[in-house]
Amino acid sequence: MKRHLLHRYLGAIALTGLSLVALTLPAIARPEIASGDQLLETDVEGCLTRADRLIETLGVESDQGGIDRTGYFEDGSFRILCYGAGDASSLAIVFATHDQSAEIASNFIQMMLSELTRSEAVSQQ
Repeated sequence: MKRHLLHRYLGAIALTGLSLVALTLPAIARPEIASGDQLLETDVEGCLTRADRLIETLGVESDQGGIDRTGYFEDGSFRILCYGAGDASSLAIVFATHDQSAEIASNFIQMMLSELTRSEAVSQQ
């Protein structure tokens, strides 16, 4: 009889432990997210073209949408959204995730925005 109660007790502890692990793993695995935006002196199509060139230079797997581009790294991903902001302007909004570091995601955002703007200077020469 005591052995039966011991098995039940150990089983209950095991189930409780598994439940706690199941609840904490998603919390541990949350990626760090950063975002930023930049006004560009080009229309939405020009913004998307710049995003495509930038993604090509990164050499990463990507997807294309009507107003966005998404790239995938082994340890994170990013999305560039392009919105109209007047006659010949657009707003590029960049989101990036990294599995472990908000600083890496933030630095990546700054690099992306700088490159999208730099494309502007190159195309005007």
